Amino acid sequence: MLFLAFTLTFLILWALVYATLPAVRHLGQLLSRLIARSGRANHFVSTTRERYKKYLPVLAILIAGGLLTAWAGDGFIDLAERVHAKNGALEQTDARIHDWAVGERTAGATLLFTAMTYIGGPLGVGIEMTIVGIILAFRHRWRWLIYLAVTYGGGWLIEFELKRYFARARPAVAEMLLRANGYSFPSGHAMGSAVAYGALAYLAFRAVRNWPARAAAIALLYTLVAAVALSRVYLGVHWVSDVLAGVTAGTVWVTTTTVAYETMRRLR
Repeated sequence: MLFLAFTLTFLILWALVYATLPAVRHLGQLLSRLIARSGRANHFVSTTRERYKKYLPVLAILIAGGLLTAWAGDGFIDLAERVHAKNGALEQTDARIHDWAVGERTAGATLLFTAMTYIGGPLGVGIEMTIVGIILAFRHRWRWLIYLAVTYGGGWLIEFELKRYFARARPAVAEMLLRANGYSFPSGHAMGSAVAYGALAYLAFRAVRNWPARAAAIALLYTLVAAVALSRVYLGVHWVSDVLAGVTAGTVWVTTTTVAYETMRRLR
């Protein structure tokens, strides 16, 4: 059942990503037609485009990145404030979902989520990043390699500082299927996978030329993020608010580094 659920998640994400580019192109064509109806607007846009056409993609990237960062950052700040204030409603929600996950454990689900937590753990992601780094080095993609190292290394440092600042206790050890040490908020597995797989999704977007294959790669990577995050709740080592905070914090960081890299690349 879980395999079916994750397969369905992948297919939905693939369809959404696959439809995004044609939708954006269609919107651009629609706006162009509306502008063309007005001679004055058409003249202004044409003049502006000729003067600043090299900077328009940079502006679009900055706006899109700013909106995504603001959305994810707002989600993280909201969770962080509730955790810091020991919000009763949040703690009750965490406890209810934790109890439900413990009561729904099966042998098959335990095997799947244990595999996911190892794949998205520090060792698993470290091996994956090393393999990708070696491939990039052999192909002399030094800028991509630096981007990957800065994104993943910076994400790890931010996660360490956030855990130390909030110092939130984990769920009871007796209910953990795997032993976990350290503080709970935000989830390191969730944040690390969001950062690592988000960076790989960007590289896949740049490297894969075929749009259906590119969309499939991005959808697969974000399905892995969801699977790793859920595994931490199922295994009883994190509260659900921990993994949500990890994913949102990771999204903020990987968006920041990606927008910075794309901006510098296009300006150069």
